[in-house]
Amino acid sequence: MIQDENKILPYAKAIVTLLQSEVYSDHSQWNDILVNFKEINEYLNKIAIELVVDEHEGYAFLKQIELDDEGTTIGLIKRAPISYEVSLICIFLREEIDDFDISDSQSKICTISHQQLREHLEMFFKEKPNMKRFFDEIDSNIQKVIKLGFLKLHKDSVKSEDKIYEIKRIIKSKVSSDDIEELKTKLMTDV
Repeated sequence: MIQDENKILPYAKAIVTLLQSEVYSDHSQWNDILVNFKEINEYLNKIAIELVVDEHEGYAFLKQIELDDEGTTIGLIKRAPISYEVSLICIFLREEIDDFDISDSQSKICTISHQQLREHLEMFFKEKPNMKRFFDEIDSNIQKVIKLGFLKLHKDSVKSEDKIYEIKRIIKSKVSSDDIEELKTKLMTDV
């Protein structure tokens, strides 16, 4: 039996959920995160983690606090390098959501078709001796972006011939304007 002094925090489930993945406004823990933001953040700061919440965009995630100027962290949240191709997709998606936000759209959900993604990426690769293999590689990289949490198969496209993806708004926090400019500069120097 749990003693009073070791009482489980009322927002413990929200913390566990955040440790597993980002949380969106339609998640059952969303309100707990908003109501207990200060307490959750103070708790996580003790282990060098910061809670990032964007109420307007509707997401929350955890970010490691850098311990020094060299970017050292405690290493709780894994950072994995991503390939050039995945970076291209992420930059393209970030620009797409920025363009969408500027448009007059009444929808809050930005979508893109599988075919549009393929066509955009095809422009960046000159040599394509085997088209089937090339498109398989693109599809594999799209799956990696889905695992990163930046794309989600849109519910209306399950039976569609061309898959439609929702571009998740969290990409705005994870892919900065500096990242976009850095990749564009690299692309210009590689040409």
